[in-house]
This record gives sequence, structure tokens and C-alpha cells, in this order.
Amino acid sequence: MQLQTSNRFRILSFASVAMIFFTSAVCAQVTGSYTTTADVPLRSGPGSNHPAITTLPKGIKITVVGKEGYWLKVESKHGGKPGYIDEQFATRDAVARVAPANSKSPSVAGSYRTLREIELRQGPGNKYPTVARLPADIKVNVVRADGDWLRVESKKGGKPGYVEKRDLERTRE
Repeated sequence: MQLQTSNRFRILSFASVAMIFFTSAVCAQVTGSYTTTADVPLRSGPGSNHPAITTLPKGIKITVVGKEGYWLKVESKHGGKPGYIDEQFATRDAVARVAPANSKSPSVAGSYRTLREIELRQGPGNKYPTVARLPADIKVNVVRADGDWLRVESKKGGKPGYVEKRDLERTRE
């Protein structure tokens, strides 16, 4: 009887360790840095029946912290609420191709709106001086991406500059 109990304990212990290892391996394969492959709605839950929080533009880097079915759980790098995107619209950064910073990317260029009041910077980063303050909910014209920053040029002669991707949402004209 003692031998059977000892063997059962060993088998259960091995099965528990194997399950923990397998679960960790699966999570490690899913979590990490991804890039969006299209404009994709960020939803409040894992499914198209959940309301969209915002639209993430094509080509931005996102942090995936989990997966539910075919839905990737995305965590905000800037303190926003987490959300979910369909996994078909993201690729792991290890295999993502990034366009050169100085090339004009037709996939990023277009009309966007500001999500909050933001600073228009002289260059692509917070270290550059502020050119102007842009109010929330106005249209801006994006011409290209430079990392996590978008180059904004006015069609009406305003000063050009850069804003962070996280502060904009693509609009349909």
C-alpha cells in the first residue's frame, strides 16, 4: 500500500510540474511585442460582440499579455485599459518587417483625429521642443511613421511636427 501511494504521489507531482511547464511555454509563445498588420478595433472583451474602445492603426507596436481563443489581450504601454484584438491582425515582432524610418508609408498616411489634447513636437520624441498644442478631437494629416511617432503636416499651412501614435485614431473620410 505504501509503495502504491508513493508512486501515485510521484505521478501526480510529475503531471503537475509538466502542466505548469506546458502552460508557461504556451504563454511565453503568445506574450510579447507584436505589430499590427492592419487598422484593427481594440475591443473591451475577447470577441466581436464586445464594443470597440478605439482603432489601433496599422504598423504600431503593441504588448500582448495573454490570449483567449483567437483574441490577443493587449496591454497599454501608457496606462490605458487593456483590450482585445483579433490575432489575425497582428504579427510577432521577431518576424515583422519594419519599413525604413525615412520612407513614406502609404499604409500609415492619411486622416487621423486626436484622442486628447497633445503636443506637436519638432522631432520624433519627447526630447524635441513643442511646436504647438493640438486640441482633442481634431483632424490631422499624417504623412509617415518614424518609430512610435507620426509625422503630421498641415494641408492649410500650419507648422509640421510629430505626435505619438497612441494619441491618434485613424478616421475614414
